[in-house]
Amino acid sequence: MNIKNLKDEIFKKYDDLVLIEDKTKKNELRLEIKLMLNKLDQKDSNCYHLLGLLDYESDDWKKHVDKSIQNFEKAIELDKNNFLAQLYLAHCYHDLNQLELALLNYNKVNQEKLKEFQIWRYTKLIEQIGYCEYKLGNKKSAEIHFEEVLKWYKKLPEIDRVVPSELVECLPQDHWIVIEIKKIETYL
Repeated sequence: MNIKNLKDEIFKKYDDLVLIEDKTKKNELRLEIKLMLNKLDQKDSNCYHLLGLLDYESDDWKKHVDKSIQNFEKAIELDKNNFLAQLYLAHCYHDLNQLELALLNYNKVNQEKLKEFQIWRYTKLIEQIGYCEYKLGNKKSAEIHFEEVLKWYKKLPEIDRVVPSELVECLPQDHWIVIEIKKIETYL
């Protein structure tokens, strides 16, 4: 099998992995994909990004988070335009509650490309920047980001909206942004 076909097969298997619900099968396929990736002599940015995702999306991600961070960093080193690797690198730091590093990396994400790719990811990014700002004591900056999230929520169809959990966690329940969000997201 040539390299292009092998890469195509790897990414097809990853697409399959995302849909599998059985944990045992999921872990077996995750291992198979890692073995296939390790057969590649030359890995590109997408390969390292995928390696990072395989560990980050696992049930025991905390055990492998250092590997995820290394793989996302390598993906970015190989392709500065890999905005999803940049986003997931920020997610790693966010999940580790290293909010300064999370914010630094969230701010490096190419927002225009992310917006074109998936608008829900873009609005979540803005919310996550606001969350980090808020938790780091920059409440005015956080409010500006949360207000932008609200503007998007008002105009996006339901399918393109994500639960604004971090916004609701940060702001008081009687804050005007929370009140407006709750008018849109009635389940909150």
